[in-house]
Amino acid sequence: MKKLILLLFIPIVFTCSSDDDNVTLSNDTEVTDVDGNLYPLQLIADEVWSTQNLRTKTYRDGSPIPYVEDPIEWANLTTGAWQYVNNDPTTEEKYGLFYNFYAVNNPKGLSPDGTRIPSYADFLHLTSYFGTPMNEVDGVTDGDKEIFLGFLTDDPDYPWVRDESTMIGTNLTGFNLYPAGWQRDGTGALNFFGYGSFLWLSDAFSPSSTNASVASWRFFSNTNFSNGTSAAQNYYGCSVRFIKN
Repeated sequence: MKKLILLLFIPIVFTCSSDDDNVTLSNDTEVTDVDGNLYPLQLIADEVWSTQNLRTKTYRDGSPIPYVEDPIEWANLTTGAWQYVNNDPTTEEKYGLFYNFYAVNNPKGLSPDGTRIPSYADFLHLTSYFGTPMNEVDGVTDGDKEIFLGFLTDDPDYPWVRDESTMIGTNLTGFNLYPAGWQRDGTGALNFFGYGSFLWLSDAFSPSSTNASVASWRFFSNTNFSNGTSAAQNYYGCSVRFIKN
């Protein structure tokens, strides 16, 4: 009697990851940094952006990033460092961490493997895509309110508040900005916490600029708000977003 041999075909699923086992990209939907923090990714304006601020405390090569709490010491740094937003550890989950430009520009790498910190051209493309190209100078510009709201988080527990004015975003762009503000100097004056967001650029926004630069969203009242770009000092503490390569 002839025997029938049944062959079972079992599909094999291959998964891809980066060379670093601690960093994994998954179908352009999320990325994990070397500390194990998970960041959602979203296609926005033809590029894959993180929708949360960076919160790693370790460079891409595994080296620790120094934590500096004292604002006077922070203002005198010439090397990379991080600190909590508003000097409050409870802000980390929603607002991410602040980094100075020395950390952003460190060759050890700040953003997760397979990603990069956006340039001026990236932010200009992002804002132009939605019809409001950002300014190239300091100052306040009344922009289209609907578009401005589209960049802000729609989380009702974290509205943007300045004095008697309150603004809750719609997050229609998917960018999901929380008002982390920045750490500008040793006094902590005008840090914009609760009504501003400042994101490091990987480069200067114009050939004439010798300083690092930030993209900014600022809210002053329900009729006074802006999205712009301006020069910063390298020691400023600002938030970081990243783009998938």
